[in-house]
Amino acid sequence: MGRWTQAVAAIALAGASLWWSWRWSGPDGVAFAVVVVWAPMLAVGAISQLAPIRLPARWYELRPFERDGRLYERLGVRAAKRVARRGPIAAFNPDLHLPREPTGDGVRHLERRMRDAESSHVVVFLAVVLVTVHAVVKGWWTAAIVSTVANLAMNGAPVALQRYNRALLRRRFPEEPAERP
Repeated sequence: MGRWTQAVAAIALAGASLWWSWRWSGPDGVAFAVVVVWAPMLAVGAISQLAPIRLPARWYELRPFERDGRLYERLGVRAAKRVARRGPIAAFNPDLHLPREPTGDGVRHLERRMRDAESSHVVVFLAVVLVTVHAVVKGWWTAAIVSTVANLAMNGAPVALQRYNRALLRRRFPEEPAERP
């Protein structure tokens, strides 16, 4: 299946899932609250394979407090890493692994892919925050709480993981110039 076909199929599946969950549980239901986080990530993930999302270069700069990784470790990023490396989740980004022979080009490619994954999750995270705010305004407390927890797990944790991994990459390969978006 080609990338365009995959993107169209992912968008159709995301749309159908949103519609079904809305009809089945309503906008304030648990099913919709989870799907409203998962479906956009599915669609954005497929689209980003065709046209990667790029944030401003300044976004990707690691701040001093991020560079040693301790903050992210305290936030549980190692557990997120274990989950992301196993099972079906690993299939979404099969090339987010250190190359067997870490050449300069291989390291730069890996960093670029990490930035792409981070960007997709940031965009969806922010979009879901808007949906969650809407749920709060409407008084749909269950949906607001469930979508917040799901958003932190499905988008917040992956953003932290990519930033943590890029910090590790910079420490392991300091001689390689950081990729410019």
